[in-house]
Amino acid sequence: METWVKLILIGGAAVMFSAISHAEIPEIPKLYVTTNGPQASLYWDEVSGADNYTLIASNLSDGSPFGQFDLDVSSRFSTTLPEGAGFFISIRAENTDGNSNFSIPRLLAVSPDSTEMPSVEQVIQNYARNVVFNTYTDLAEQTKMLRAAIIELQFDTTDKNLYQAQNTWRNARRPWEQSEAFLFGPVDTEGLDPALDSWPINSVDIQNVVDGGIPLTTETVSAFEPTLKGFHVIEYLLYGNDGRKTASQLTTRELAYLIAAANVLSNDARALADAWNPNEGNFLSVFSQAGAGSTAYPSLAAALQEMVEGMIIISDEVVNGKLSKPLAERNATFVESQFSSNSRSDFMNNIRSIRNVYTGNYSLSEGPGLNALVKPINPALDEAINNQIEKAIAAIHAIPQPFTESIVSNASLVQEAIDEVKTLLSLLVDQLLPLVPSA
Repeated sequence: METWVKLILIGGAAVMFSAISHAEIPEIPKLYVTTNGPQASLYWDEVSGADNYTLIASNLSDGSPFGQFDLDVSSRFSTTLPEGAGFFISIRAENTDGNSNFSIPRLLAVSPDSTEMPSVEQVIQNYARNVVFNTYTDLAEQTKMLRAAIIELQFDTTDKNLYQAQNTWRNARRPWEQSEAFLFGPVDTEGLDPALDSWPINSVDIQNVVDGGIPLTTETVSAFEPTLKGFHVIEYLLYGNDGRKTASQLTTRELAYLIAAANVLSNDARALADAWNPNEGNFLSVFSQAGAGSTAYPSLAAALQEMVEGMIIISDEVVNGKLSKPLAERNATFVESQFSSNSRSDFMNNIRSIRNVYTGNYSLSEGPGLNALVKPINPALDEAINNQIEKAIAAIHAIPQPFTESIVSNASLVQEAIDEVKTLLSLLVDQLLPLVPSA
């Protein structure tokens, strides 16, 4: 590989997310880039069935090819860019059946250090619009696609369509897990968090619904207890208790339950996006106008505290709920997304949610984040937080899948991830939060 880049490859064995025997050309991975001066971090969504990822780079100056790099099954790397360097980069997923198309090209260049510090108002407004609203809009679109995939599965119940529905379910998990650093506002007050993502669920209760005589319509499922609808009920029905479900095992009642649950999930996700939409519920304005007439956020400090506390809450949940509890109990019941073996991706996306809030970036959109306020007054803390976010993600990625087995056979690696997220939590609680004035 060219000497311009130092790859920090986070290795790991290729993981089969589904036991469906047939192979498929992998989907196009989504590529994300974050930069902090010359330091750049790239990551992409893990694609089911991929056994290699190839990165291609072209020079920013003239578009000429720079290089093509095999990255094995890693899903992230970090690089140090020399001054003046700039590239367009794209990635594809590969397996023995073929290659996906390359992803939408992203710009990778040294970000200039701005001498102009954004205002607190600009940071808050960018957070509300670019991070929160865009994440929820993405969630609404992804759950809509999940509903369409499940409708197709009901129409033509084949292993191929089941595989596609499973992939679409995983895609929808990403924006949800990346929203968990801001579980306040309508997602809380309207009961949408438990409706979308209650965990743990009881597979016996779900099976009782399947075996019973209750009509499985959107209306009836919408009225169910949270543990009988949402992401993880759909996950259980798509994957089965052992993660090895095939299309031939899907019953008529299970398909009806899937359709109804997918409708409810999509409706709830749309309701959440609409609650922030400036043309609908407009909670975006409630938050963005902190200190300028907002009754919920009478001061700028109140909004900043909400932002930082959201980061703290999800850090604590990842440490104590998602990692430590299953490890201590050695019990897969407490493992989030256990049926799909999507646990590791869920946890990494929770930490990425923290990064999105801190940097003000989401997907292809960028803007001033909390880091723009921290760096001018405490550059060492800014560097420490950025570095620790990456260390936490890397430590989680180092845990072999499935996580349900690693809590027994790779306990030391799980503990290392716990320790890294704990360090991040300490930085947020002990050093970042005190920088926020009292509301």
